[in-house]
Amino acid sequence: MFSPEQLTAVEGKIMGIGKILGATILTILVTGGTFTYLSHGEIGHEAAPKVRKIHKPVVKQNINAPVQPQSVLAKAIDQQVKATGRSGTLLVAKAGKIILNQGYGLANKQTNQPATTQSLYGIASLQKNLTALLVMQQVAAGKIKLTDKVSQYLPQLPAANTVTVQQLLNMTAGYNQIGKTEATLDEAGYEKYALSQLVMDQRGAWYYSAGNYVALVGILRQVTGRSYADLLKETFKGQHHIDYTDYNDFIDSPYKTANYGADGTAYFDNPNIFNREIGTGSIEMTTGNLYKLLRDELSNKIISKLQFNAMMRLAPNETYASGMYDDGNAYRMHGIILGFEPSVKMSKDGKNMVIWLSNEDTTKVHTNVDLVNHLYDSLLTVE
Repeated sequence: MFSPEQLTAVEGKIMGIGKILGATILTILVTGGTFTYLSHGEIGHEAAPKVRKIHKPVVKQNINAPVQPQSVLAKAIDQQVKATGRSGTLLVAKAGKIILNQGYGLANKQTNQPATTQSLYGIASLQKNLTALLVMQQVAAGKIKLTDKVSQYLPQLPAANTVTVQQLLNMTAGYNQIGKTEATLDEAGYEKYALSQLVMDQRGAWYYSAGNYVALVGILRQVTGRSYADLLKETFKGQHHIDYTDYNDFIDSPYKTANYGADGTAYFDNPNIFNREIGTGSIEMTTGNLYKLLRDELSNKIISKLQFNAMMRLAPNETYASGMYDDGNAYRMHGIILGFEPSVKMSKDGKNMVIWLSNEDTTKVHTNVDLVNHLYDSLLTVE
């Protein structure tokens, strides 16, 4: 039994503990994920369970991954390409989804190396499209206007005060490049030489000549003070994660393809022939990276829709602008450089697309172009 004095002492201690509990703002008991709190000495209401956000790791898509044919359409296309016996890599997209990305034939006939989705091919004149995009970036930055006369940037060119930047893009300027060099020069040296070889001999008419894009490269240097190589790398590799190689890296790449003429003879490696094609055919790509470039471009991720429309403004009764041919409901691209013959056809929204990068020159018989046109037509007619 406690004495009155002891009871009083115990009661005082209990009251002290009660005060401490009453002063407690929050005590959290975690059991099975449920939170309960005690406040002012009382058991409180259950709080809502706290949901932890689970951050899934971002899986980087391998744009060069092979895509085996699964659908009836993809299997039919695969068999058609195999039946041609041609060498190259084919990427086909339908309704915004890649349904086929496969290599066919040989990347190198001497070593029997098969073509794959990682094989690199010269994209030849398709590079003019990348050059046009670089020009439009400077238009967006306010450094160039499409209505500017070329004389504002390159007054030394023939009739430069009568030619606009827009006419360079759609090749109605009338320039023709009459000479090329196989000397070993740096970029500025090749550019200077090429500009010195421009003559005006097709004024007022559409005339396909790489000289128009040589002039655009010169204008880019004038307004930015930077090399074409730097601008290309910063924009496409840096900003948009679109990969490519220049020829000096290409010749040492394990994914290099050998290039063959119409008679099947292999071309020898001559870096100067490619390096001199600044802005017009000096780089190599895979089908996957070319697809990403074109999809991003047509979905306005590189330049705005307004800028794209301005870039693709056609001259009257003509179909070419900025590396593309406007076929009405589709765009078509084609190039040739020492056996590399890239061909592309795509819907104007980029959702349906056929990319055929070949290391065999068939320009005289149109095999590669006809193949791409036929495959594209099948995309539109087969569900």
